Amino acid sequence: MGFVHPKQKIAEALGLEVDQRRNIRAAYGDYQTSVEGVFAAGDCRRGQSLVVWAINEGRGVADAVEKYFLQEGLHPEVSQSQRFG
Repeated sequence: MGFVHPKQKIAEALGLEVDQRRNIRAAYGDYQTSVEGVFAAGDCRRGQSLVVWAINEGRGVADAVEKYFLQEGLHPEVSQSQRFG
């Protein structure tokens, strides 16, 4: 059948809220779940969809995680040659 919903054991173990379709609840744009510092994107957040949406959300969640780290005072050192995109 393909992807139906994320594994519930993961959501339960982390204490993540899920929606009525059992996808991990996380707001579009910041991708923050109900647990501080835990993010979700792609099929586990929106449900089965096109790969282009997962790619788009992957980029978006990467930006959201970087902003979160910077707000928390975490400044990983990454050289320009290590950056993608």
